[in-house]
Amino acid sequence: MSILGAKVVVTGTTDAKVKAVAKECEDLSPYKLKPLEVVADLTKSDDLNRVIAETVKTFGRLDVLVNNAGIRSQLTTILQTDVMKAWDQLYSLDLRAVVELTHVAVPHLLKTNGSIIQISALAGLAPMPQNLVYGPAKAGLDMLTRVLALELGPKGIRVNAINPGATQVFEPLPPIWEKTREFTPLKKLGQPLDIAKAVAFLISSDAQFITGANLVVDGGFVYNVGALNQLFQ
Repeated sequence: MSILGAKVVVTGTTDAKVKAVAKECEDLSPYKLKPLEVVADLTKSDDLNRVIAETVKTFGRLDVLVNNAGIRSQLTTILQTDVMKAWDQLYSLDLRAVVELTHVAVPHLLKTNGSIIQISALAGLAPMPQNLVYGPAKAGLDMLTRVLALELGPKGIRVNAINPGATQVFEPLPPIWEKTREFTPLKKLGQPLDIAKAVAFLISSDAQFITGANLVVDGGFVYNVGALNQLFQ
């Protein structure tokens, strides 16, 4: 978004990480626009409300909400002793916070005919072994996207989801990601910019007739998930 000259808000749970991302966004902006930095824990209602309030106070409006905060749980199964702890922790951010943040943001998006983008995952589309918590959470996010599209479409707000495949956001890569590359038809991992471009498309006028959709950005990996699943057997 910064590359396209948008005014953006960077949120995160630590000041250092927020500042680092904000600096990168500022450097990429053709107008050297400084993002609004908001340190917040989106599982807390006060923090969540503050994110929207500071955004509107700073920029005077809200055009786009990208729900991309989330945590990836460890591999989970129904028999593990702490499964409910893992469930509650992940759902509090990956799903509940999305609902509450959207609830707070929609009154402002109504004024701008805005757009909402959910960052989902392939795990919401295809079942994977030992993925008892993350998979259902992302499936819930995908259904939330469709329900919101029905409710908010007549009010001028579009709601879509992006389902990324394995995206290279850190080094070194875990061994399972190297296997994922092998099972991806395009024989490579996604890059953060691939996801950013998908967001840019869905919020643009080129996508003005698209709502309630899942845009899969995965190099075709979703069609080979079954093969990768065999490694978990």
